[in-house]
Amino acid sequence: MTSPLPQQAAEQVAVHLRADDLWAAKHLALYLVNDGELDPSYIAQAAWRAGKHVYLPVITSSGMRFCEWRATDTLRLNRFGIGEPQGQPCEATRLEIIFLPTVGWSAAGFRLGMGGGYYDRFLGGEEVVTAKRIGLAYDCQRDDSLENLRETWDQPLDGILTETGLRRFDTRAGD
Repeated sequence: MTSPLPQQAAEQVAVHLRADDLWAAKHLALYLVNDGELDPSYIAQAAWRAGKHVYLPVITSSGMRFCEWRATDTLRLNRFGIGEPQGQPCEATRLEIIFLPTVGWSAAGFRLGMGGGYYDRFLGGEEVVTAKRIGLAYDCQRDDSLENLRETWDQPLDGILTETGLRRFDTRAGD
């Protein structure tokens, strides 16, 4: 079986999310596609239509924060050439779901990112983050041998959303 085209996969993840109880969340943190990640723009469009608040990461000197992103906002490019909203950072406790860009993932809830550690530092930092952590990826990015790369600072996922659906992990049962 061949993987669907990236646009079709992006549309499918939005369809799967809207069919799940996670869609009840009103405050969603997304990212802008940069290097072949699964594109969350269809989720953003559906969220705006539903009156939800959408947030994007903003890289700071001390790590990463999230600022609200409205469909009409002009974004400023950061040092990586990725657009960022220019508003005030939101409180981490406001976020209900954080969708994370994912290079690879395992069935045990491990996520391999781009290597900067921004999400792991944000999720494991001093500020309390209670949001669901959902990786966005293609099915073909699953590789259970990635578990061998897990480091103590790596933050687990609560689920992975792919073109074929949402899989939940029981990685933070003690939280």
